[in-house]
Amino acid sequence: MSLLKKLFSSRKEKRQEPEVLAEFRSPSCPITAIVEQDERVAYFYLWGDKDTNFGIKSCWIRNLAAAPANLETNLIKKGIPPMLTSSFCRFPTGQPPLKSEDLEIVWLEEGDSAALLAKEEIIAIIPSWSGSGDFFGYARDSKDHGEFCWELTESNILIDRVKSAQEYWALWDSEPNPFQIKQPELLKSYEEVLGKSNKYYAIDGNEWPPKGLFLKTGDFNDVFVTVGLSLLPMPVVEMYSENPNQINRIELGLILKSGLMQSELDKIGNWISGQADIPWKRITWMGNGHTITFKEFKNTKITSVILVRDLNVLPKLELNDYRGSSVNVLWMIPITENERNHVIENGSEPLIEKLNNIGSEVFNIYRPEIIFN
Repeated sequence: MSLLKKLFSSRKEKRQEPEVLAEFRSPSCPITAIVEQDERVAYFYLWGDKDTNFGIKSCWIRNLAAAPANLETNLIKKGIPPMLTSSFCRFPTGQPPLKSEDLEIVWLEEGDSAALLAKEEIIAIIPSWSGSGDFFGYARDSKDHGEFCWELTESNILIDRVKSAQEYWALWDSEPNPFQIKQPELLKSYEEVLGKSNKYYAIDGNEWPPKGLFLKTGDFNDVFVTVGLSLLPMPVVEMYSENPNQINRIELGLILKSGLMQSELDKIGNWISGQADIPWKRITWMGNGHTITFKEFKNTKITSVILVRDLNVLPKLELNDYRGSSVNVLWMIPITENERNHVIENGSEPLIEKLNNIGSEVFNIYRPEIIFN
């Protein structure tokens, strides 16, 4: 069992509840940032909601009393937050208690990582990769690679990301805000390639962040594309990619063969709006080759969609980069249960290749199932 799991496996059995100095909710993910301290030590936590797989992430902030020479394993077993040992502590004799009025939380733009500031100075950061192995986070007042944090040096790239996040969140309090700027730009890009829209849906339920859905109906195909998802980078992407800025901003598209009634189109639009929240609501990400359940049509074999960045038959929507990241349209291609199972067992590339070979039939929900040899 990792040190992180040991520390929190019996968290509820603490002898004394520490004082909560600050508590802030992520603007985009079901995560709460908490700062706690008792008479001995202060910690910074990120708590994921119970229905997520995020769990609890933590980072030591400072000792308030003289640091022990050895790891307090007896306290860890009881679920009591331990002090940092003296060899990793910049102030081994202890520091003054934190004051709640001095504290501020800055969420990184992905919404799954956060920095703690005291009097506008960064004193701790919990990045998305906290909890990997025995890594917890970064703390200003630690030295080297301590048991519950690593030293936060001036060269840490996260410092610039925190400053960038502060600028980003401030944009939402300005006029025009990012959505008011980006929405007409996206709609113009869509209409240049797809034609003028027949309908626009607001799919944010009057809640932040704002987002919409473009619909263009035609003689051959009906095309949906989301508007505004790309304003927020998806969480946890940097744990799966060495180049997260190439894949962390998306819009979702869906093309179906024409002939559906408006009531059916509205139903599909409502379904797409539900999928648009997945990365942030579930603290995950969407990428090329991923699949999503799609059971909106009872009289077909279609049960899922596969997300595809490029097929020969798909429109070429080239969208401008946003805040240093590429903006990719992931097209939701309808597939059957057998085809989805093939993706699970063999990866997405074989199926995507076969979908590429059938051309515009990928938009037909009544197409024959692709046979795998």
